[in-house]
Amino acid sequence: MSNAEFKSADTSKIAKFQEESKKACAEFKAIKKEFQRINKELLSGWKGVGADAYKYETDHILEKIGSVDDVLEMINNSAVKDIRDNYSKLDDDLAEFNKNPYGNESE
Repeated sequence: MSNAEFKSADTSKIAKFQEESKKACAEFKAIKKEFQRINKELLSGWKGVGADAYKYETDHILEKIGSVDDVLEMINNSAVKDIRDNYSKLDDDLAEFNKNPYGNESE
C-alpha cells in the first residue's frame, strides 16, 4: 500500500460560478427588458420637455447598462470558460499523475 496522497483539482466551484454567472446575466437582461417596458408605457402618455429630458437620461442609462451586460457575458463566455477549461485540464493531468505518482518506479 502506498502512502502517496491523491491529488485533484476541484472544478465544481468554477462550474458553479459559471452557472451562477449565466443566471445573473439572464436576470440582468430581464431587469433591463422590464425597465424598457416601464419607460415605454410611461412615455406613451407623457409629452413635453420633461418627457424628452427623461427619455434622454433613460436612453443614456440603457446604453450604459447594455455595456455592462456585454461585459458580463464576455467574462462568462471567455475568461471564466478559459479558466474552467484550464482547471479541467489540470484535473486530467493530476488524474494521470495519481495513476503513477512515483514515475517509472515500481511499488
